[in-house]
Amino acid sequence: MHLTLPKAFIRYVGNNLHETDHKRIDDWVNRIEFWLENGLGQLYFFMHIQDEVFSPELSVYVLQQTNKVCKLDLKKLYLSKTVS
Repeated sequence: MHLTLPKAFIRYVGNNLHETDHKRIDDWVNRIEFWLENGLGQLYFFMHIQDEVFSPELSVYVLQQTNKVCKLDLKKLYLSKTVS
């Protein structure tokens, strides 16, 4: 996989925290590291899991691994919803 522009959009489809999810995320993080070293300027990473209850856990894993491998300092964004 090579980039034709300095930006990428990844749509990751998880498998409800199946044992392969973390391995596939690790593979993507390694690819992102390669792209960053070769000019990537913007990355959009969209997480989708059929049972969305698992999305936060896997999203945190993506963030942690990306920070670790790519030597970044990405922050978690906490959103709150006011129920009336």
